[in-house]
Amino acid sequence: MNYLNALIEKNEQKKIAELEKIILLGEQLNKDVTPDRKKLAILQKRNTKNDDVYSAKSESSKQNEPTNTSANTSSSSNDLYYSIKSVYTSGNTIIVDFNVDINEKDIKFFELNQKTANKDVYDIKGFFKDAAPTKLGINGVERIAIGQFKPDVLRIVLSDKRNLNTSYIVNKKQIIISLNENAAKVNEPTVTKTYTEPSAPKEQAVDTGSQEFVDTTNPIRSMETQGNKIIVKFNKNYYKRDLQFVRYKNASNYENVFNLNGKYKFVNPIKLSIDGVDKIVVSENGKNGVKVRIINNYEQKVDYVLNDKELTITTYPTGPSNTSSDKSTAVAKAKTPAPQQPRVMNKTVVIDPGHGAEDAGAVGPNKRYEKIVNLNVAKNLYSLLKQRGYKVYLTRDNDTFIKVMNRTVLANDKNADIFISIHTNSVPKEKANEVTGIETFFLSPARNERAKRVAAIENKSDIREMSNSSKDVFLESLNRPRITASHKLAIDVQAGLLQSSRSKYRDVKDSGVREGPFWVLVGAQMPSILVELGYISHPTESKRLYDKSYQQLLANGIANGIDSYFSKNP
Repeated sequence: MNYLNALIEKNEQKKIAELEKIILLGEQLNKDVTPDRKKLAILQKRNTKNDDVYSAKSESSKQNEPTNTSANTSSSSNDLYYSIKSVYTSGNTIIVDFNVDINEKDIKFFELNQKTANKDVYDIKGFFKDAAPTKLGINGVERIAIGQFKPDVLRIVLSDKRNLNTSYIVNKKQIIISLNENAAKVNEPTVTKTYTEPSAPKEQAVDTGSQEFVDTTNPIRSMETQGNKIIVKFNKNYYKRDLQFVRYKNASNYENVFNLNGKYKFVNPIKLSIDGVDKIVVSENGKNGVKVRIINNYEQKVDYVLNDKELTITTYPTGPSNTSSDKSTAVAKAKTPAPQQPRVMNKTVVIDPGHGAEDAGAVGPNKRYEKIVNLNVAKNLYSLLKQRGYKVYLTRDNDTFIKVMNRTVLANDKNADIFISIHTNSVPKEKANEVTGIETFFLSPARNERAKRVAAIENKSDIREMSNSSKDVFLESLNRPRITASHKLAIDVQAGLLQSSRSKYRDVKDSGVREGPFWVLVGAQMPSILVELGYISHPTESKRLYDKSYQQLLANGIANGIDSYFSKNP
């Protein structure tokens, strides 16, 4: 009857209010309220347009009003009218994002305890144009309804048979509604919270409880710990060129430091902790960066994996895990001193960019030269390894030619721990459109025709000048234990290359780890490998190999493979 009266009176606001009551009652009675919802959407849209016109007309009069100097001037009714950007769920939370700053007065909370359901109701000041089609769901909550209750008020209703224990925080342009862990307890009062950003120094950790903060505007979306891992999520694809990883030792501590490009608005309240790690400090790094410092008074292995929109930083315990059910074994393990992690700073790596000068190597479409790709990737790898604490040398850092037999001389002189020769593959024109992929070789007699072919190409520049003594060294080396170590290094580097390159290009082919008689590896007195970064003869892969961002990905992959190798072979 009230709805009919509203129709007769042509009162738009009253029609909306009464129709909302009808919909709510229908839902309680399990009736189909779809037609009523459509009517409501039409009324709200029409009413919104009218109010928008009114706001425009009244704007000039508002300009003569005294200026509000409070901190909440951005929360004017006109600003808030179209202020809600998005509403979505993340885990056990509902996140509401605004275009303007908001505060506690912009949200009202109340409970409805009914026979059929208990409801937590949030009335939020603002307009959300996608309120009708939005569907929300949280595990453990029977139903979440969202709708534009009034033109300037969004209503979110959580319904369940049990008494829901929800809370919320308000932080600048965001409201986060959380379902607490003890929600199953009946008749407990709901606790509401407001969040005020602390005035602590940037590097001071402030406890945020179990709340996961979500930033939808800046590059870094969220940051949290899971077991022995730090999980950093991004709003868009993130690349290894956007981060720096450095290990070093100061006066009393060992630090693993990650410098991340991009802002994270919750950097101040964030607090991270991992069992076995003395301290994790998250701070701003300049105007547009975040620094994550993992600090221990002992040396601890830390590595990372970057996959599209997520960075996973993993810390490893220094001692053996006491997972055995045998108590005596557990006691024995506890007394056993923790094994020393590989001292990266004491490791020396020699990088050999293949070919150079008059020896261009393979040539791809549009005169893309192998020697250029090799040198660029080698230089990127050099920088990365230096940042990670290695001693690093290049056989060449410009477009010069070095004889194959002389390329390992530097590695031997520097008493290098590993030697890596970087190359780019190719095939004849008739197969150029068919063959792609990354492969890694270690020194050994060729087991198949493919390995023989690749080795013949790479040996071509200098094979006729190989001395008999060099050939004897080659034959002798086949029985040396370093062949096994070279094989292990090849496996780790190949895995690192694939993981890194596939973070952006899913189609990168794994051509495997192979054996081959590469003359450039003959004289090396340490584990040595030859990396074929891809086929410069292939039109698509050739273009990719000339791309600076892809060259960085390849360098990152090799660096990660080296880290992995030394972690297992200190």
